[in-house]
Amino acid sequence: MRRITSVLIIIILVITFIDSYSQTETIAILDFSNNCIFDKDKYESLSPGLAEIMITELSSIKTLKFVERQKINALIQEMQLAQSGLVSEETGVQVGKLVGAKYLVFGSYMVFDKKVRIDARIVEVETGLTIKAEQVTKKVSKMFEIIKELNKKILKDLDVKLTKDDKMLLNKTDTSFEVIDFFSKGLEYEEAHDLKRAKQLYIKAFKLDNNFKPVRKKLKAILLKNKKDNKS
Repeated sequence: MRRITSVLIIIILVITFIDSYSQTETIAILDFSNNCIFDKDKYESLSPGLAEIMITELSSIKTLKFVERQKINALIQEMQLAQSGLVSEETGVQVGKLVGAKYLVFGSYMVFDKKVRIDARIVEVETGLTIKAEQVTKKVSKMFEIIKELNKKILKDLDVKLTKDDKMLLNKTDTSFEVIDFFSKGLEYEEAHDLKRAKQLYIKAFKLDNNFKPVRKKLKAILLKNKKDNKS
């Protein structure tokens, strides 16, 4: 009898795991398009920075899985689809299918009058149809509030059920635009393979806010890489 009970418990656990796994939605967030009319170069690093921050913040939700930006960008470059610097919706959907994403998030931003507007569109990869378009506009100094608000809208549009822990984690952090700016520029240097300069900028961001998850993650990765390189 005990053996049968144990077997039943194992079966229930396996079914629960499979059911939980099947509910995991895979999302790919592409780098944001810089639509600034003025100071375009000044805000260029936000293109990868915004996407990376959104992914890091949303990764705490267990029912979601995110495709790494590096994987997406490497694929785009390999396919020679980013020659113009912009990725079309059709191209994005094609890439989304290749990386196994169910949903794709396209974004753009524009800075004007000390304000920033960030737009995002959620596209279903299988059909290529836009599910929802969202936008948030606030002062540049409130950049992280914009990201959090946009994240919440995307989760609502995808009908993601949040636990109390999920809600707490999403509301827990806040940071300044200066931290986001240092982080984004550091990310730009890192992806240009200038780790020395990237590390300097990450450290500047870390000194201003040592609780900012994206910069902690990147600094840790660089320090581990340096440690391995020194051993070899």
